[in-house]
Amino acid sequence: ILLNMEQEKRERIYTFDFAKGVAILLIIPLHALICQIGKNDPAFFQPLITAIPENVIYLLIPAMILSMWGPIFTLITGANIAYGYLRVYNRNPDDSSAYILRRILSAVMLIFVSRAAVFIFKGGLFTNGFFNIFNYKIRYYADTLDSIALTGIIVPVFILLFLDKSKSIKQKNETGKAVSQKDVKRIYIGMTVITVIWFVFTPVVHALTPYVQDFASKHHLRLLMLVWSKLTAGRFRFFPILGFGYAGAVIGTAIHAKSRYKNIRKYSGIFFLVTLVGFLIWILLKGNPMVNIASDDIPIMMQVLNLGTMTFAMVLVLGYLDYCPPEVRRRRIERTLWIRRFSIVSLTIYVMEFFLAEGVYWVFAQFWDNAVALVNEVPIFIWNFAQIMVFIIVICLIWGLIVKLWEKVDFIFSLEWFMIKAVALFQRDKHARINSHKILYGQ
Repeated sequence: ILLNMEQEKRERIYTFDFAKGVAILLIIPLHALICQIGKNDPAFFQPLITAIPENVIYLLIPAMILSMWGPIFTLITGANIAYGYLRVYNRNPDDSSAYILRRILSAVMLIFVSRAAVFIFKGGLFTNGFFNIFNYKIRYYADTLDSIALTGIIVPVFILLFLDKSKSIKQKNETGKAVSQKDVKRIYIGMTVITVIWFVFTPVVHALTPYVQDFASKHHLRLLMLVWSKLTAGRFRFFPILGFGYAGAVIGTAIHAKSRYKNIRKYSGIFFLVTLVGFLIWILLKGNPMVNIASDDIPIMMQVLNLGTMTFAMVLVLGYLDYCPPEVRRRRIERTLWIRRFSIVSLTIYVMEFFLAEGVYWVFAQFWDNAVALVNEVPIFIWNFAQIMVFIIVICLIWGLIVKLWEKVDFIFSLEWFMIKAVALFQRDKHARINSHKILYGQ
């Protein structure tokens, strides 16, 4: 008899770990293609893309969609935070505010540790061979870490708005549960409405950008310029990327509420079909859906389709890894160990993968020359497809070896390790550690 997750208590949702691991494994080759081979220059990709025959372009749509799956980290964060927050709230509503404060601290540490690592290792600390601690530059755009950090704060705040704390305490005293089915429905409806509003208003917010920039520049309002740039600039600008986190919160809420898996799958499948139909209509109206994968300007309908496919894919993985009989689940968890291992140091790999790939590219370039050359100002591939694949496979294999060996020392000195130690200082916990063995093997 198949046992759904609602029939047993499970603390860890392995789907989140698996999804993060897969996302990192997609980022490593994608960034190698964009940053090393393409020199992180959108101009390199546009001529190549426009030269592809239209019938081939339609065949490449699935690969193109996967190349734009960076927001999946925000989706996972929204799901994970909603699940964790509701567990805390259900145990004791009075602890909910402390949870949000911890998320704020974690967000600050995430940004600080990641920015510090980039500042040190990407040469910001040293300029022309000289030490310069004041060379830090403010980023007037949002990256994926910004969206992850803010999602971790704003999702529990929104959920708290849909809960009546006084009623929750009364329910806790009467039934032992602070979150009722009515609360769950309000969260479903509320987060869904917020997600729709967020995507609908994204073009409006972007249309206001020239006026806001002009006003901020005229009145020397640098803080306004910084905030607005996070909303509208960069590949992971808050409009629409935070919408992925809100949608993820619906999934996390469903998991916490122990909703039946067939219902979760049904509604996520309907949502996927709606986004797919909308995307196909958009293709008929706009024509060629192919966009420059290195560009920040991904069309909103492409992002909507991304949201639909990511949501449905995560739910399918949820059924494979978490909503299945215990014995089957145990075997599948073991088979996905090598993928989940990457999730533990996803931040470290995200920040540091550039340096490893750059080193490998330098070695390859000594034998094969640069991958792309400019001929009459037009980028031309020097490497063939086989050479590119060998380059990418070597980078992935090196990371696989590093992560496997690193596990033996509990990923000491990773950015995640530094974050845990930094937060532990505030909590006065001298024994805080990653405890990767428990995460990976459940022991």
